[in-house]
Amino acid sequence: MNKTETVGLVKGIFTPNEAQEIILDMLISKINFYNLKNWSSRERFGQPEADSEQRLKYLEESRQKVQTLISSAINEEKT
Repeated sequence: MNKTETVGLVKGIFTPNEAQEIILDMLISKINFYNLKNWSSRERFGQPEADSEQRLKYLEESRQKVQTLISSAINEEKT
């Protein structure tokens, strides 16, 4: 059963501030999820979960990139 489904979570044209709110809220939610997984792993096994650690690093880099892009869009008055 190798079936792939695609779901559009965010579709539309947004102001930079709207895009910032939507995208950063999603990233923060994912960061919180992986932080919770790490905390749980530390409590149960005495060490963080390696996959979560890598994912957290990637998400933090993505958050910084999004903030830079949004700042540029605001300065250039783009949508």
